[in-house]
Amino acid sequence: MECECGYTYEPGYPVDEVFHSKIHSEYLYGPEIPAIRMLTPSVAETSLPIYIIDETCPEEIRRDIAYVARVAWHSMQHFPVGYDGSITDEEPRVYLAADGDNIVAMVLTSFDNRFWRLAWKSDGSFSLLDNIASTRRKPKIARVWTAAHYRRRGLASLLIQTASRHFPAEISDFGWELPFTSNGSCLVKRLCSDIFWGCCDPSTLR
Repeated sequence: MECECGYTYEPGYPVDEVFHSKIHSEYLYGPEIPAIRMLTPSVAETSLPIYIIDETCPEEIRRDIAYVARVAWHSMQHFPVGYDGSITDEEPRVYLAADGDNIVAMVLTSFDNRFWRLAWKSDGSFSLLDNIASTRRKPKIARVWTAAHYRRRGLASLLIQTASRHFPAEISDFGWELPFTSNGSCLVKRLCSDIFWGCCDPSTLR
C-alpha cells in the first residue's frame, strides 16, 4: 500500500514496517539532522530559527543537510531531489527552518537562464503569455517543502521572503521550477497572484 508520506510498503512485513515508520516520522516532523547544531542561525528572531546553507558552509555539513531533500522527495511523490550538497554553476542555496535538530521546512534556490512568463487562469491552471522564453540569468525557487505537522504556519512564505531579502530580489522576479504539486500551485498563486515566471524546458511546459 502507498501511504500519504509517499512510501509504498507491505503491511505486516517487519523490515517494511520499520522503514515506513522512519519515513513517516520524517514526513510529519522533518528529519533529525544534528549537524544543524554546528551552524549559527541567519535569522533568529522568528518563531523557528532560519539557516542559510551555501558555499560558505563546510562541505560535510552541506552533505548532511542534503538529506532533507531526500525526505522532500518521498513526501512530494518523487519529484526530483534537486540537491545533494554540491556547489555547481547554478549556485544552489538552501533556506531551512529548524525545530531543535529537526529540519521542518526547506526552500531550495538556484540560478537558471530560461523562464516563461505565465498567467493564472480562474480555474487554477495557467496560460503562456510569451512564446519565447526569457534567457536572462536570475534566481529561481527550485523546491519548497514543509513537514506535514508544520504546515499552514507560513514557514514556506517566510523562507521565500528570507531568500528575497538575501539575493536581493523581488518575489515577483523569481522563477518557479515546474511542474508544481497541488500545494505548490497554491503557494505560488498566493505569492504571485496574476503573473509569474515558470522555469522548465519546453517539453515540460507542454
